[in-house]
Amino acid sequence: MQNFATDAPSLFIQTGEDKSQLFGMNFARNIQRHFVMRLTGGCGLMTPSDAVGLANLQEALSGRKPGEEGENNHPKFAGFCLFGGTRMVRKDDPSVIVPGITEVPPAISSACPDAAMLGVIAKVGHMRYTQHGLVVHSEDNNDYATIVHPTQTSTVVLQPSADSLASWDDEAKECINICDALRQLQWQGLLTVYNGGGVTEREIKRWAMLGKSDPFWRVLLINGSGRKADEYACDEEFLAEHPTVHVCNNTVEDMRLKLTELGAIV
Repeated sequence: MQNFATDAPSLFIQTGEDKSQLFGMNFARNIQRHFVMRLTGGCGLMTPSDAVGLANLQEALSGRKPGEEGENNHPKFAGFCLFGGTRMVRKDDPSVIVPGITEVPPAISSACPDAAMLGVIAKVGHMRYTQHGLVVHSEDNNDYATIVHPTQTSTVVLQPSADSLASWDDEAKECINICDALRQLQWQGLLTVYNGGGVTEREIKRWAMLGKSDPFWRVLLINGSGRKADEYACDEEFLAEHPTVHVCNNTVEDMRLKLTELGAIV
């Protein structure tokens, strides 16, 4: 029998060096395709014009257009998708969702039955329980608040201690730890980058550097999505130095072609 409690996403709290043995790995038994994709990029600082292309990524990964129902013959994502696990909503009207990269995995989940959407959240603010969701970050100078996304397979919240705050970089670092554990189990990996700022830039560099010693650490930069993704996608010296970094254009066709080539969609 279905009910609201058992059907809800699971939530884990991970403190300090303590690592959850249930988050992520307990879903590995149910995932037939051993592929992990880390999806990262722009959130609150992404411009509305750049956010428009998120629909292209959603269509490329799910195999269908946003809002479209039913099956089709396009390839779709299968495996683990690691993402920020959050949603941004306006403070004056929480029913209004602020576009960001973290909206893509939940949006494609219904079209990708062979995938698990796993959220990794850094506790960068003191959490607040509200009728609109669990708030994990809110600043006075922003007109939006960040909550735990209500639609995902499972979520882990990272905190140094009960009273200490994490940094946004902790999310990227923990995703690398999870990916590295899967790498040792002979999984394939890919970091897909849409837009993004300074935190995203550091993650791009970490994966690119790791890719020099192991081809597991591949990166796909979506050129035309804005900010750091565009900057590194157009940096010919950087691309030449890091052969595991790939580029595609911000169109459904080009994304689909590159994601297929790299094994993210099948």
